[in-house]
Amino acid sequence: MKPLFLYAPNLKRYETDYMDSRKGWKAVSVTGTSCAFNCKHCGRRILEGMSDGSTPQRLEEILRDAVRDGDRGVILSGGSTSRGEVPVWRFSQVVRKYSDRLTVIAHTGVVKSLEVAKKFAESGVKVGMLDMVGDDETIREVLGQPFTVEDYLNSFKFLKQAGLKVVPHVVVGLSKRGSEAEAVLMLKEVSPDALIVVAMMPLTGEYKLVREPSPQEIIQVLKLARDEYPGIPIMLGCARPRGNLYLPVEKFAVDYGVDGIAFPEEETVDYAKGRRELRFSSACCANVVHDFISSQVSVS
Repeated sequence: MKPLFLYAPNLKRYETDYMDSRKGWKAVSVTGTSCAFNCKHCGRRILEGMSDGSTPQRLEEILRDAVRDGDRGVILSGGSTSRGEVPVWRFSQVVRKYSDRLTVIAHTGVVKSLEVAKKFAESGVKVGMLDMVGDDETIREVLGQPFTVEDYLNSFKFLKQAGLKVVPHVVVGLSKRGSEAEAVLMLKEVSPDALIVVAMMPLTGEYKLVREPSPQEIIQVLKLARDEYPGIPIMLGCARPRGNLYLPVEKFAVDYGVDGIAFPEEETVDYAKGRRELRFSSACCANVVHDFISSQVSVS
């Protein structure tokens, strides 16, 4: 029976009979709420829900507490510099002190050179995450960035050359012209270690999502990812619309051999019993690259 990895990191409040995110890996912003860009779908608001690790002292306290609490890893994120990358490497001395006790997974932002990619590796980062956008128009008009699709693809290539495992995210609903399928196929150039499908969620206030995708749109991208990348883990990630309308997405993931789901609905867990071998984790879902390898070894 194929394992189904179910994740609940400490990214949001989540509690079911099976999992509790209060015990999950912590998400830390190394820039606080600062970001050089002001993307229309975010407006820096996602940073507000992360722990503030924007000084070496604050970051060390967070990492020290994570070790004390028995956490096995941490998610380092933050806003981008004007060059595009999330400057985790500015805190390399602090991160390295704990990298033998914590698996460090990082949102890297756009990485413009191998030199910068190596800074992430030297800091102790093991897994690099970044959205993969399928068209230049979305990068320019929605993200407000002076980058191109090629810059995004090269980011993954540089990170892999530096020795990191790379886990692209494809965001259903981000592109005005629906280029998510193109993004999935473009990633073949990169040979990703895992691929996570997420989807636009409603935001209140000034910043509105480009469009909230239908369940069928999300299913189509999940199916394409599973079909095109049979040898790597495919995940349904944490950022996506919720509720009864979207339960079919999670059930599709169970039935179609998707390898994992972040923050599954309780009904989905009940549905998956007997269909899949369930494995619960408090990790970031990008850690599936390690969990998947472990499961393959245990089977063999």
